Amino acid sequence: MHTPRKFALFLLSFAVTGAACAYPEYRVTIVGPPGSTAADINQAGAVVGSYPVGGTTHGFINRGKGLVKLGALGSASGAVAVNDKGEVLGNWTGADGRNRGFIYSCGRQRDIGIVGAGSIYQDINNAGYTIATSYNNSDPSGFLRAPNGSYTAIGHLPAEYPITQVYALNNRNQVAGKSGELEFPEQPYHAFIWTRGKLRDLGGFGLTPNSANAINDRGQATGFAAVLAGGAHDRVAYLYSNGSLVSIDGRTAIEPRYSEGAGINNHGHIVGYSDLLQGFVWRGRKMQSLNTLVDPRLGWNIPGAQAINDAGQIAATGVRGGVQYAIRLDLIRPHALSAPALDADQAAELAAFAPLPATAAALARAEAEAQAREVVHAVAQ
Repeated sequence: MHTPRKFALFLLSFAVTGAACAYPEYRVTIVGPPGSTAADINQAGAVVGSYPVGGTTHGFINRGKGLVKLGALGSASGAVAVNDKGEVLGNWTGADGRNRGFIYSCGRQRDIGIVGAGSIYQDINNAGYTIATSYNNSDPSGFLRAPNGSYTAIGHLPAEYPITQVYALNNRNQVAGKSGELEFPEQPYHAFIWTRGKLRDLGGFGLTPNSANAINDRGQATGFAAVLAGGAHDRVAYLYSNGSLVSIDGRTAIEPRYSEGAGINNHGHIVGYSDLLQGFVWRGRKMQSLNTLVDPRLGWNIPGAQAINDAGQIAATGVRGGVQYAIRLDLIRPHALSAPALDADQAAELAAFAPLPATAAALARAEAEAQAREVVHAVAQ
């Protein structure tokens, strides 16, 4: 689904990212106020993220009708994920300075507590399950939280002093993240997918660190994997499918490369960040710079993209006139490109243990109900 990873926002010229295409492929819609960042998008096109308020931040959701401010609860808050029912997951800081989670639905926020000494919530699925990384001193661990408040520990990949961080959750309760040995200055993380109590190491390209940042409902994942280029460790965005990891970066092994997948939809299309392309989309053939796929006359620079839904809509953070905004990109023309299909064994494994909950009609009804008590504001631009 997605991961709320943060990309450095810096301006590069169109000469770096490539010439503009013959016609724009995406329409740009500003969904957050100045200074805002996007974190996730659901199948209905609702975008969530955070925006500055004084010296702190608040979360927001925009369903296409205007900004809904989620408030702060404590001294600060931010929205990190949204499911297809319109329920928003976020983090907030309590009076004791510790990070806690909240769920926003039908105009109300409710605290969902803290795991251990402090926790960072990351994703929510259509059944209301959430994931969080708990920080107990120097021993981060991942947890799956059920709607009734019970927790399941994700565990660790084998290591003497293990640490694990979780980033993404799909509608089959599979969890994606990274796990490895506590070492300094950098942990040798391995990308993993957790399924029914078992962690699967996704492999890599012979080096670490690696990470799984997003996962779709078909068990395909994306993130970054370390590679060797010019004597230094770089990293490339990948697609994990059919039991193997494939780089989608496209550059040769001798070139310096730094790219990272941040979101993946159920067609296997990936968005993320690249040092060459900035925000990119990959639809089964090559990584394309989003800067070359929007109308250049509008003056947008898109440093990174965070999430993509099955309609091809993208939640991203864009910069125009030196001001940063959360934006949504809508395809002007549909695309039929897709990533490799699942093999028979993987498809059977997914179908066997967790049927997908809720029909599209039920999700649409829940989304409509979620809007009923909201106060909508115009987006300041």
